[in-house]
Amino acid sequence: MKTPSFIKNNLLFKVTSANTLLVVVRMLFSLISQKVLAILIGAEGIAQVGNLKNVVSFFEQFSILGTSNGLIKYISEFKDDKVQLNNLFSTTFVFAAFASLLSFIVLFFFSSELNEFVFGANKEFTYIFKILSFLIPFMAVNSILYSLLNGLSSYRLYSKLTLSTIIISTFLIVVLTLSKGLNGSLLAISIIPLIQFLNFILFFNEAHRSYFNLKTISFNLNFKNQLLSYSFMSVLVVLSVNLAEVAIRRLIESKVSILDAGYWTAMTSISKTYMQFPAALFPLYILPIYTRINNTFDFRKEVVKIYKLLLPLIVFGMFLIYLFKNLVIKLLYTNDFLVIESFFKWQLLGDLIKFIAIVISYQFLAKKQILYFIVTEMLSVFLFYGFSVYFIDIYGTEGIVIAHFVRYVIYLLLILYILRHNFIGKNRAL
Repeated sequence: MKTPSFIKNNLLFKVTSANTLLVVVRMLFSLISQKVLAILIGAEGIAQVGNLKNVVSFFEQFSILGTSNGLIKYISEFKDDKVQLNNLFSTTFVFAAFASLLSFIVLFFFSSELNEFVFGANKEFTYIFKILSFLIPFMAVNSILYSLLNGLSSYRLYSKLTLSTIIISTFLIVVLTLSKGLNGSLLAISIIPLIQFLNFILFFNEAHRSYFNLKTISFNLNFKNQLLSYSFMSVLVVLSVNLAEVAIRRLIESKVSILDAGYWTAMTSISKTYMQFPAALFPLYILPIYTRINNTFDFRKEVVKIYKLLLPLIVFGMFLIYLFKNLVIKLLYTNDFLVIESFFKWQLLGDLIKFIAIVISYQFLAKKQILYFIVTEMLSVFLFYGFSVYFIDIYGTEGIVIAHFVRYVIYLLLILYILRHNFIGKNRAL
């Protein structure tokens, strides 16, 4: 049967189709790793794994000084201009060298202080930070290459690399947790960047290698000003988001218990798994497309197209997750985690509103509206922590997911107000 042309030529449909498979596989392998963690290290261990994931998440962005969104934008713009691309990658590698050196100093020489802040005074995981200190250069190369795939909308290779990393990482987490318990889990999480790097070496093809030539990379800062604007806002926001999550776990631990910190982390792990479906589309499709749009009419048209295709899928998927939440909990964790059943409605509603808001807020990144991006993202983080402090005294740990929902309602209203002229009124230049 011949594929209809409107589907065959629809990049969003192609990216969504590839991404759906990616999310399904991710969920299946997440089921395996989360089940092993729940049985072997319990809720307390899952809370500590969540803390380490926040640390890794920050340094993945900091490894190139938070310039990944800028890289995607300029790769999309200059993909046919090899001279500009060489200047762009040269500047990025200079940033990566600086970030790797600075990160090494912080992670290696201040590992004790970081251990106490992230894991607590009675935990001894300083060696994890020392291992990470040597892996920052690999994180940097991974971030640059993922940005290249996103900027070129190379969804097939992106999916292949991500799937391979998920499968190998899950195997590593299971094996090391079985043999070394929590220490093994943390060790596995810390060396995943090295696995990603090895996958790039294995799968990266000549067509993509042609976009940058390591022999021509030089100490070149021609794109310094363009990338630094993205650098400041990304590092600030990513640091704040991850610090807030660590702080909220410590808040739950002090107000309720370390077990409840693990239960909340389990809920966020489920959320992050299914939210990978829309999250992968933002850099892979939405940012490159928004970068090329230059008037409000085309922007409205694109937003409507995204909502029409994705919203029904996301709403249906979230409805199924809510309907079978008990089964999801039992599959991923143990019966001890059934206490998070009441978290689902707030988490799912918050995530749905988050998706609706981020589809339009990516305009800030595409058009380098730095002030709007920083203000809205930082407000979202502060609202989350502030409402968490308030609601936890009333509703216990469930108050954290209520805070998640409330902050995204306010965030969406703010985004709609800022971008009101993009949706209402005559066609304008962007």
